[in-house]
Amino acid sequence: MEYRFLGDITTNLDYKRRPLNSIDRDKISKEGLYPYIGANNILTYIDEYIFDEKILCIAEDGGSWGKNEVCSNIYDGKTWVNNHAHVLIENGKANLEFLRYYLNFADLNFHIKGSTRGKLTRSELDNIQIPLPSYENQIRIANLLEKIETTIDERKSAIDLLDELAKATFYQMFGDPVKNEKGWENSTISKIVVDEKKSIRRGPFGGALKKEIFVQSGYLVYEQYHALNNDFSFERYYIDENKFQELKAFEVKSGDIIISCSGVYLGKLAIVPKNAKKGIINQALLRLTLNNNLIDNTFFTWQWTNENFKKKYYGNNIGSGIPNFPPIEEFKKFKFILPPITLQNQFADIAQKIERIKAEQEAQLKDLEELYASISQKVFEGTIDLSKVPFDASLLPNPIKTTTKGPIEQPDVVVTKASSKETTIKEPKPATKGKLIWENVSFKEVSDNIRSEFGSHYFNAEMLLRFLKEDKVMQVNYFSSVEQKKNPQYENADDFYRFIATALTGENIFLTLEQVFYNAETENIPNISFTETDLENLSKEDKKERSGIYFRIKDETTTP
Repeated sequence: MEYRFLGDITTNLDYKRRPLNSIDRDKISKEGLYPYIGANNILTYIDEYIFDEKILCIAEDGGSWGKNEVCSNIYDGKTWVNNHAHVLIENGKANLEFLRYYLNFADLNFHIKGSTRGKLTRSELDNIQIPLPSYENQIRIANLLEKIETTIDERKSAIDLLDELAKATFYQMFGDPVKNEKGWENSTISKIVVDEKKSIRRGPFGGALKKEIFVQSGYLVYEQYHALNNDFSFERYYIDENKFQELKAFEVKSGDIIISCSGVYLGKLAIVPKNAKKGIINQALLRLTLNNNLIDNTFFTWQWTNENFKKKYYGNNIGSGIPNFPPIEEFKKFKFILPPITLQNQFADIAQKIERIKAEQEAQLKDLEELYASISQKVFEGTIDLSKVPFDASLLPNPIKTTTKGPIEQPDVVVTKASSKETTIKEPKPATKGKLIWENVSFKEVSDNIRSEFGSHYFNAEMLLRFLKEDKVMQVNYFSSVEQKKNPQYENADDFYRFIATALTGENIFLTLEQVFYNAETENIPNISFTETDLENLSKEDKKERSGIYFRIKDETTTP
């Protein structure tokens, strides 16, 4: 596949960007009319704009680099872009959607300069090498990745909706747990655990779990990761039998609830499953053993994660600048609503069914994301056949407008087998100025040329190639499969194959062909006709050589 520098295949509009201080900061909000693009393509709004066209914005600096975050995005319409994002537009050589997908896929760290704050300079941006298939294949790649990306977004939305469904069900059944407008009985945590002294336990402090005590295997040390991801297959640190007996008060058992007590994941929690490995909590966790005759574990977790409950009791607790859980004695004052246990269990059944569906959706999402990564790798390496991917010709740099099909132009000369010696020689066609490149000629233009030349004549691939190369002076770059195997760089020739293939299947909106096998030995096609040049070349071959696959333009004027 050909590689081109980004600076050669796009037009840079950085000169139109404006620094933030050229406008009042208070003009930027979520209420403005036009998108305001800053570093990392973070989007707010403003009542002014400096671009009124389709642009590709690429973050110049910030946190995108090396974090697999989006650093490139497209905006189509009135937009303001400050001087922390590069702005590119098309110049007819590369498709912006294709470039967006490639730049978000590629590792650009090599081009990021600066030891303190990484920056993508204009010169480094221009020197990014882009794998550049034909423009049509660029559109195909963008369309293919967009379909997968859309499916991924839909799956994420479906997962979010499942969360909203569970929240809505909780609210419908129990109301706001803080306002308690339904008048449920409520109680403190001390009353709803199995044993106040043993069932509320913060992990061991004072260096009890220094790394030097850890062993290769034994009793598991539970960490914030388990509460955050509800992943109990994760195992990193172990303690031996002696240390476990020493710290047995912090033991984790099936059905316990573990809660993260510090950092950005403050308040995240998980219910310990039946098959969990025997172990203890570390200093960053709180362990609860609830009395399930009074409060269901699942009901507790949904009450605990309710936004109003979180804000009132633990969401704003900080210590030394790091979010931290309040002291245990304060925690014991938290008030929980206690609807009838039968109603709690009913909600738990609903929530668990939703959770199972959510787990299936998340597994599908993971598969889709892996598919997206795999397909991206293949299309940008050029190792995937794009010939079957639908192609919208209107997206070409010079959009093609389809017109109503009219009568086919009659060829300059109609030559049949019987009259080959009596035909008048055609005047030679004037040569086209310069050499046309296949990738730069639209399918419509090629189709019109074929109609004009062949009309109701039959032709094979070799005849068509001769016509395009010699008469139209067009560099088609078609290579046989053998040649392509020897020279993989010839794979761009697939465009010619695809042109013929789509014309035979009806997918080519500009030309429809029928395919026949002509047996010259039996003359199975009466009155078969060829152009004079093709007939002259055929006369030099024997009947076996003349036999083979031929095409004819198929429409109402040539085909019954």
